[in-house]
Amino acid sequence: MSVQAHPNTKIAKLKLPAFFSKLSKKAMLGIGIVLLVAAAAGGFAYYKLVYLPAQTTTTTVSLQTTRVRQGDLVIYASGTGTLTSANESDLAFSTGGKVTKINVSVGEKVEAGQLLAQVDDSSAQIAYTQAKRTLAELTSPSAIAAAQIAVADAQEEVVSAQNHLEYVLGPNILYWENEVAKAQAAVDDAQAAADKDANNKDLQTALQKAKDTLSYMNEKLKGAWVSYEEIYVPNHFTMSDRSTGQKYIAAPTDTEILSARADLAAAKAAVQEAQYYYNALTGGEVPEDATGSSLSTLEQAKLDLQSAQDDLDGTEIYAPFAGTIMSIDTSVGDNASSGSTVITIADLDQPYLEVYLDESDWSNVAVGYDCNVVFDILPDKTYSGIVTQVDPGLYTESGTSVVRAIVKLTNLNESSFNLPLGTTASVDVIGGEAKNALLVPIEALHKAGDTYTVFVMENGTPTLKVVEVGIQDLLYAEIKSGLNPGDTVTTGTTETK
Repeated sequence: MSVQAHPNTKIAKLKLPAFFSKLSKKAMLGIGIVLLVAAAAGGFAYYKLVYLPAQTTTTTVSLQTTRVRQGDLVIYASGTGTLTSANESDLAFSTGGKVTKINVSVGEKVEAGQLLAQVDDSSAQIAYTQAKRTLAELTSPSAIAAAQIAVADAQEEVVSAQNHLEYVLGPNILYWENEVAKAQAAVDDAQAAADKDANNKDLQTALQKAKDTLSYMNEKLKGAWVSYEEIYVPNHFTMSDRSTGQKYIAAPTDTEILSARADLAAAKAAVQEAQYYYNALTGGEVPEDATGSSLSTLEQAKLDLQSAQDDLDGTEIYAPFAGTIMSIDTSVGDNASSGSTVITIADLDQPYLEVYLDESDWSNVAVGYDCNVVFDILPDKTYSGIVTQVDPGLYTESGTSVVRAIVKLTNLNESSFNLPLGTTASVDVIGGEAKNALLVPIEALHKAGDTYTVFVMENGTPTLKVVEVGIQDLLYAEIKSGLNPGDTVTTGTTETK
């Protein structure tokens, strides 16, 4: 049995322009998918027309089209906001006491640094005076002279302890001990350098030379000990018993030698501590790990003076910035606790909005985006704004995640704008804007991968074209290239019976 086409049926052919040969394989694959979908739709329509001609109800499939037009497209992210100040601060006394002065009133404008309130400072003033006097005594000319004398005395103790140790051990042992210490330090440095570059022959040679020098010094030290026991001790520690006249050797014990070493170390440490203290008094260098009781006393005196100064300063409240007094929570004669808010100040010269938007609008909100603001109590007036901050994470409250942003109101007439803080508003953030752009309905677009195409009617035939798409909303898309104003594009098919 043969099948004939319905006499009213026309089979449309799709034209592919020559530029398709220049597209990448990925783009061609996407376009191919679009073509397959279009072909399937056309085949289904053909089937209905050819194979079901005898039905009593006739179904007609037709393409829906529209013209490419020029217009403006704006993407909005809508949310709600609350009017807030550019800067707001709760002020408190850091030193509690009885309030003696309040120099401002609610609604008053103040300058930065202006004295706002004060509590009784008599006790704080006495403590400050005492701390200042203590530090002055520790840093007086006489105290500096005493510290200089202490350095000299400590140096004399070092000389005395050194002489005693040399007498107990002999100068040769001390000399070679010092040489061994120097050689050991040289070995440590050479070893560290060689470990960093194991293939460097020069470093390995230097390390071996340092080790040989250390070995030589150790041999010299051993010889010094032999000489000490065989020559130095008999010559310097031979005693005679007064009753019998018999001679004997009273060599220094290990405890005596250890004590002599400790005395020398203590004397050197005392010199260092005395020098640190003198440096601190005269503006010299004092390392962070410096020690000494005198130095600790001086540093504590400085800390006490700073603490007394802070307590005295804490009896007064100064305006941290120019602004308006929003509230005063105390009165003269009240006892103000340390840290409790007594005055709130805000900068009202530049209003801001704290704005919350749905998390789906995250990509449509960024610093620098323009905004339209309509306050609930002024529904007929629209203000302009700009996004100055977008929190990097979502803000969650009552189980709902939202985008939090700060919007600065712009182009204000400050003399007429006097809305109270906390005023609510509707805010539209302009996430994208295209002026005098080519626009097509969303239904006209076909997407496969990263490629967008449309079907353009040419001589009554739909022709596939690749287009570059800009911003889109729920209804329209901006076409940056690929179409011309007035082109007719398809938006789908309809069926009629």
